[in-house]
Amino acid sequence: MLSETRRPLLGRVMLGTLAAGATLAATACGLPLLPPAFTDDGETLSPEPVDTASPTETTETTEPVETETTEPSGPEDTDVFSLFVGDCTNEVTDEGAFSEAPKIDCSEPHDYEIYHSEDLQESGAYPGFDLVSSMAGDVCHAAFEGFVGTAPETSDLRSTPWFPTEEGWNVQGDREVLCLVYDPAGQTTGTLAGSGL
Repeated sequence: MLSETRRPLLGRVMLGTLAAGATLAATACGLPLLPPAFTDDGETLSPEPVDTASPTETTETTEPVETETTEPSGPEDTDVFSLFVGDCTNEVTDEGAFSEAPKIDCSEPHDYEIYHSEDLQESGAYPGFDLVSSMAGDVCHAAFEGFVGTAPETSDLRSTPWFPTEEGWNVQGDREVLCLVYDPAGQTTGTLAGSGL
């Protein structure tokens, strides 16, 4: 398995693409700033004492304070070497090799879920795109049923591998394959683990 240390962006290759689009949204949250203490020539002013013994005195009611609601943050471009099993992403729009993918919280609608990661047991120079893509496909096929709960041949879901580029293979020794599951009918929400689809 690859360590979680950050590596140069040498990228991944993906087989197939989805037609689904992704919207990039950003929200900002902040804490309110508290006003500085009221001072008068260096002295701190305090409020006048209130007589709380009077039974006829009415108490003030406070108005409800509006709180910020957390809105979905949308996908965030993430280094492909910082994606791990359990992460979800949206479609990568780059053709061929890519170094970033739009990571999104799995509780939000998404295109892919990473369900398996494995290093190819192949040494030496890059053996060619066709062989690497075939080996990566075999890895993902073998792990599919254990994750989804249905054999790939009878499932409504599909998988696709992300695998090393030639440069990543030869320069960094990258052998990691990421296996992604997706529904060809469209985006899903939550995990597909054990779904039996």
